[in-house]
Amino acid sequence: MTIDQLLNIVGILVSVGIALITYRISSSLSAKNKYDHEVYIISQLGRVRQEKIILADVKKYNSDNNDTKNETYYKQACGLNHIIPLYGVVVSLRKSGGFEAGLIPFDWIEYVRPSDSEDASMILTCKFKGIKWYKNFKSPIREILDKSYLRIEI
Repeated sequence: MTIDQLLNIVGILVSVGIALITYRISSSLSAKNKYDHEVYIISQLGRVRQEKIILADVKKYNSDNNDTKNETYYKQACGLNHIIPLYGVVVSLRKSGGFEAGLIPFDWIEYVRPSDSEDASMILTCKFKGIKWYKNFKSPIREILDKSYLRIEI
């Protein structure tokens, strides 16, 4: 292999890397879009009358789902504690021995539904890419917070 061929291969790899970086930057949300999404989520959750909400996986959730055994998508019941602007939604999850508070970032929440055919609670459709919570399933929780974020007495 000559030096010219090696330089051509390096040039192709560099151009592919630049194209991938440009694509990632152009597909990411702008600050205005992030703010508008945050305002939308806060306005939707501000109308919640009950504290119980359902977390559903955006990859597997279908709003017309009639699966009464919940075998086709993941969902998780939790309590809505409060909303922290710029950070996300704090929810309380039941764990053996009590409750824990977890933070769901606004970026991971896709949309909010008032309810579906199975549940009478509000549904937060999220990206389940956070910490593992139940068995081997990931959750939409990015981090577990201190118990002071919980409104309920343990």
